[in-house]
Amino acid sequence: MLDVLRDNAQSWIVKVLFAAIVIVFVFWGVGSFTGDRDGILAVVNDKQIMINDYVRAYENAVQGIRMQNPEVTAADLREMQLKQQIFNQLLNSALLLEKARQLGLTVTSGELRKEITQLPAFLSEDQRFDPQLYEGVLRSHQLTPAQFERDFQQNLLLEKMEAYVSLPARPNEQEVAEFFNYIRTSTRIDYLKVSWEDFRNEIKPSDDEISAYYNENQAEFMLPEKIRISFLKLTPRALAPMQDVSLEEMEAYYQANLSEFAQDERVAARHILLMVDENAGEEEVNEAREKLQEIRARIDKGENFAELAEEYSDCPSADQGGDLGSFGRGQMVPEFEDVVFDMNPGEISNPVRTRFGWHLINVYDLIPERTKEFEEVRARVRMQVGEEKAMDQLADIMDDILEIVMTGGDLSSAADRLNLEIRETDFFSREEGPRDFTLPTVAVNRLFDMAITETTQTPIMIEDGFVFAEKTDVREASVQDLEEVANEIERRLVREKGMTKAREEAEKYLDMFQAGEITYEIEATLNTSQPFDRQGFIPELGISSDLATGAFAASEGEWLEKVYNIGNGYVVARVAEHIRPSEEAFNQEKDLWMSSYAEMQKQQIFQSFINMLRNQAKIRIFRPDIIEG
Repeated sequence: MLDVLRDNAQSWIVKVLFAAIVIVFVFWGVGSFTGDRDGILAVVNDKQIMINDYVRAYENAVQGIRMQNPEVTAADLREMQLKQQIFNQLLNSALLLEKARQLGLTVTSGELRKEITQLPAFLSEDQRFDPQLYEGVLRSHQLTPAQFERDFQQNLLLEKMEAYVSLPARPNEQEVAEFFNYIRTSTRIDYLKVSWEDFRNEIKPSDDEISAYYNENQAEFMLPEKIRISFLKLTPRALAPMQDVSLEEMEAYYQANLSEFAQDERVAARHILLMVDENAGEEEVNEAREKLQEIRARIDKGENFAELAEEYSDCPSADQGGDLGSFGRGQMVPEFEDVVFDMNPGEISNPVRTRFGWHLINVYDLIPERTKEFEEVRARVRMQVGEEKAMDQLADIMDDILEIVMTGGDLSSAADRLNLEIRETDFFSREEGPRDFTLPTVAVNRLFDMAITETTQTPIMIEDGFVFAEKTDVREASVQDLEEVANEIERRLVREKGMTKAREEAEKYLDMFQAGEITYEIEATLNTSQPFDRQGFIPELGISSDLATGAFAASEGEWLEKVYNIGNGYVVARVAEHIRPSEEAFNQEKDLWMSSYAEMQKQQIFQSFINMLRNQAKIRIFRPDIIEG
């Protein structure tokens, strides 16, 4: 077959064959490009979940996560099991929408219109719904009004369904008070801790022990197989600079999306901060304020604000003369912001108190609210228009790469012919995957199974586009030499033997204490913890849910029945005090707890309802590879 393709690579027959191949080939990531992205991912009862809908939901989720946390890594997304989460959301939605139809619940066009016209994103400056703004915002997110209104109507129906199912949630006050007491009760313990480090100097593992540990635990010192790949990453952003974009196209995009280029009011300021703890006493607070007033007096007499900031300010900005640069509303603490946005350029404030301490503020510029001019954002607009054009060309470019690869070419020749940049990853293991982009487990495993110089015969879908890859190198799995890990093994053995001795010593103390054999000298060495709750964070010892569970189960004055492993040792403990919240504390917070408890009940009822629907449903998953990894 490939010989035929090589001999006839330019013929129209090959073009037709490639078109067919493109449609039937399966991506390792999510779907396959062109036709298969419109395929069926799963069927829930009689409702189809389409691959395209899944991909869109997944991409939106990744975009939202990265807006909140730009540093999120591919490994983070895998650990979150985001793909499975998105699939479960779509599955649950399908079941709930089906049930809503059976119950006769609907969202009318009037309800839909009312909700959409009240969304802040679509309101003009006079807080009225703006149809042009509405279409512009949707266009910037690659959505049509029909798509958005369909999705939004479904979301409203899901909210209505949740409210309907959760109606039985009616907590009573006694039940909530008991829950409040359970959550808010804290306890304190008296404890004796025996650390393994107390025995460190007594322990010296022999060479034979180190060698035996190495031989018995070689899997712990195994370096995993790693590979390296070169790749072509095809994303709208990467391909945007290659697109022909006219001035007319850029200006049209700019005019249609003016809201994207709005800049809120900003101020530029410098400050002098004298840090004072939030809980500092009155004397310390007043002393800092008086010192700042003295500095203000020196500025009024002509001394330079920036120089005094450099000398006296406790803020890291002191090195820049206290300069904070320009900032908009919502970027500073409220007390600071309330003052600075009421000042004029050149003004110096009176001392301002925030949780950080006392500030003296100098505003040196005011940047009014405005829409950035076209020339200011020209490069950004060109990129965005280029991305839209690149999206339209993506399938054609992948067709070209696939043709080159399947007719004997390699990735480098494809990159040269199409003027694309080929890049190379660092070595990575099956567990880690490449750092450069997120891949599902099935795709990583396929890369590891390929031969060196072999190129992927189909593109791999990633969050923001596609990848073609060539395996370029491999490091076989191997065991580190004993000499390389001997010191680590010795440290492990010392700690392991030390922990054994610490446990034995702690158990001796426990036997004595439970028998009532505790001397005055030992009693005097006991420590008493700060109060802690059932979550198990004990300020002096760290987290131990096991110890917390034992402490809450025991009576005051009772020694706990066993010793507890706490990080670097073992603890013997008795309950010093159980501290129940007062009735007055509950009464002060009752409304909040009643509301929170009702919400918790609603969530439990709703989740139980969803579980019932899932148990009763007929669920068929046609592409499990898509939601793996």
